[in-house]
Amino acid sequence: MMSLFISAAADPANASGDEGGGFSGALGSIAEFISDGGVFMYLILACSVFALAIVLFKALALRQDMVIPRKLRHLLENTAGLFADGNEDQLQSALARNESALARIGRVAFGPGHRTRLEAERAVQNQAREDVLRLETGIPALEVVITIAPMLGLLGTVSGLVIVFSELGGGALDADPTQIALGIAQALNTTVAGLAVAIPAVIAHSYFSKKIERLAVSLEGIFGRVLGDIYGGAENE
Repeated sequence: MMSLFISAAADPANASGDEGGGFSGALGSIAEFISDGGVFMYLILACSVFALAIVLFKALALRQDMVIPRKLRHLLENTAGLFADGNEDQLQSALARNESALARIGRVAFGPGHRTRLEAERAVQNQAREDVLRLETGIPALEVVITIAPMLGLLGTVSGLVIVFSELGGGALDADPTQIALGIAQALNTTVAGLAVAIPAVIAHSYFSKKIERLAVSLEGIFGRVLGDIYGGAENE
């Protein structure tokens, strides 16, 4: 065992060459895996890139500070104190400068024309629905990837098996069990790839859906308290 380390240290060029060869060999295997799958594998690869783009987009868009900034939340939760001290302009200014979901709903809540709490609640609910839909942007596309990636994999496998058995029936494979097994294995590669894309997409979809749900509940709670501070506990119908 010690001799292996000694020889590697004595010949670093060979060691680095082996590492480079291993990396290029891995890339070659991946390229071969994709090319063996045919057109369906390339479609699955496109789905994987699309799904990754959606995941990165949602990870950035659903950050806490992009939806419910802490400073603005603190101001809204202190609405009663700001109004009592005559500092409501500070809150209005903070809402005007911010473009988060919290700020957009806040501008509606403090907007003119709400004669009663009920009217204000309806306006806030309408704006909240729009913002929740905005938060869900990309989720339906992720659902499409989850649905079609395994189906493309299955379709690729079926078409590959059709080719294998048609060639077997025509005598092209000479009934060689090794060649038959290799052909079937290559045909199954698309199913593996389709599932490999769909499973992480399902996890991401579940995570983002739950996060949007939690954010929506937080927004509802914040503005329930804000409207209570503005209009009091009565509905003021």
